[in-house]
Amino acid sequence: MSDEVAFSLATSADDAGIRRLLSSNPIPGKIRIRYEREPDYFAGCATMGATQVLVAHADERVIGVGCGSVRPMYINGKRGEVGYLGQLRVDPNFRGRWLVLRGFRKLHELHRQAPPRGYVTTIIEGNEEAEGVLVRLARGPMPRYRKLDRLITLALPAARAPRVERLTTRYSLADIVAFLNREGRRKNFFPVYDERSFSDGTTRGFDPKDFIVIERDGVIAGVAGLWDQSAYKQSIVDAYDPLTRAARPIYNTAARVLRRPTLPKPGTALRFGYGSFFCAINDDPDIARALITQLLAAARARQLDHLLLGFTESDPLLAAARTFRHVAYPAGIFTVAWDDGNDFHDGLDARPRYLEIASL
Repeated sequence: MSDEVAFSLATSADDAGIRRLLSSNPIPGKIRIRYEREPDYFAGCATMGATQVLVAHADERVIGVGCGSVRPMYINGKRGEVGYLGQLRVDPNFRGRWLVLRGFRKLHELHRQAPPRGYVTTIIEGNEEAEGVLVRLARGPMPRYRKLDRLITLALPAARAPRVERLTTRYSLADIVAFLNREGRRKNFFPVYDERSFSDGTTRGFDPKDFIVIERDGVIAGVAGLWDQSAYKQSIVDAYDPLTRAARPIYNTAARVLRRPTLPKPGTALRFGYGSFFCAINDDPDIARALITQLLAAARARQLDHLLLGFTESDPLLAAARTFRHVAYPAGIFTVAWDDGNDFHDGLDARPRYLEIASL
């Protein structure tokens, strides 16, 4: 096997190699998950923003991939271009700090061409290898990772969601977008939307007709939407840790009696939708609960197993979401900066943070 590695921006010719790398490199944890992009890796890139995909080749094979995307978000109440670094995967045969170091050197070169205001990223808690390489033992050309918050992704079972009347809205897309921007600017990293965002690929797979709007006193008080990305992004159960694997038969027997979701067998694609574009006026918990009830009913109507909601620990709406039956999956939120962006972390004000988990 050759030790010569070449880095380049990915093209359509790399599609199969990237998808192979994703499918063969699950994220560790009690439940090991493969995040796949079938049938076309690039189909979902626009949902992340303006995206550059860096690949490493050896022996004419893709042996590493990393993704940087930039999109407009609200920072301290104002629009700013913010980057997200993610989807770092390395072929097990080439794992070693030297490949990561060289990859980040290339990412830094790309960054210098059009530097955004700053970067943010997430690392799933329990992924000790990633946190060790990227945070605790970082050196050389690698950027500085600084812990900012925690992202709590809640998986709410939809099978037993109450059947509620589907709300209809008299509001236009322009009205909804205006509300999202007005309320969203109160949280750092909330995406900036315009009407084109719902037709140019930014929200691929979401139909604006599916917006859920809560009205109070004749005005919009809450907005959310169920976003199903399964046509181009999949989460596959790869394996369980030994304890979970041993307990799975007993747990599943009890779950069937109690009519609760079971732990699927390895190789199963998880069927879920994201609760996206989530805004409640003044972070009203009653509005948030009304939105979640509607989202769960929509997920059940589409025969999805779960609704996924993402809130940071700094977000007041997390408490309202936790009143629903759920399983929580925490991740650390980090700002990322090379030497030319060290002020980004310290320049963030104290307002809550929001990450659109469907766009990560």
